[in-house]
Amino acid sequence: MKMKILILGSSGFLGQILTKDLKKIKNFKIFHNGINFKKVDLTNIAYLEKIILKSDPDILINCCGLTNLNICEINKKLSKKLNYEIIKNIFHIKKKRKLFYKVIHFSSDQLYDAKNKSGNTEKNKIFLNNQYSKDKYKADKLASKNGSLILRINFFGYSATKKGFLNWVYDSFLQKKKFYLFNDVFFNPIGISTLSKIIRRLIFIISIKKKTAGIYNIGAKDGIYKNDLAIYFAKKTHIFNNNFESLGVNEINNSVKKSKNMFMNVSKFEKKFNIKLPSIKKEISHESKNFLKYAYKNR
Repeated sequence: MKMKILILGSSGFLGQILTKDLKKIKNFKIFHNGINFKKVDLTNIAYLEKIILKSDPDILINCCGLTNLNICEINKKLSKKLNYEIIKNIFHIKKKRKLFYKVIHFSSDQLYDAKNKSGNTEKNKIFLNNQYSKDKYKADKLASKNGSLILRINFFGYSATKKGFLNWVYDSFLQKKKFYLFNDVFFNPIGISTLSKIIRRLIFIISIKKKTAGIYNIGAKDGIYKNDLAIYFAKKTHIFNNNFESLGVNEINNSVKKSKNMFMNVSKFEKKFNIKLPSIKKEISHESKNFLKYAYKNR
């Protein structure tokens, strides 16, 4: 019997990649909003309930969310709806209908901001620097209370809808106009293709193990400053030039407070699931090749 997987937020950056990759697995039957169902407002609990009941999933993957920090700050109501209320409704429906699906919920490295050479662990102090982090933390607490697998992530790669950081970097270098890169934001994102493979493996683990719930950091093994990631990527894709200015995140006139020390310690995840995570430069090199392949293909 095929495992039924419902992906919510399948039109987003991560949702699109996950849907495409998981559909290749013969043992999976994939449901997602947009194909199996008409595109609906997932913040509407009645529509959400219909989708869940019709698909009757074994595993529900919640990819919904609003990640643009500026928009979250400007429209706090929308941030709350997309980053908290959807997951709240998912658990409300599960309890109301007495369903048994397991939930994979995505959190964020924006909850961290501590200077730590070995990286922020899952037990580190949480920093609620902005509306986005406040809503994500509320969602984390609720998902944790309901026995979910919570993955704190940051990822990068080619986005067909040009939503990703790499797309912005690529376009900025090509335009040959002055742009800014942050030199004091330290993090360890993972390539989206690697992340998708990890999630596929986690689904198999969830299907045979009962005790997989908890909060886990997923990222590259080591960290990098944001401007260094952009420069390394630009050189790998042969578009590097000197039309950028490197500055601190606080030097930009922006009212949104952003985390600067998001480097995550991933040892808990590696030990629990016996998955070794790659180096950041290996991930940039891999995603650079993918980026060039897809960018040229979709011109």
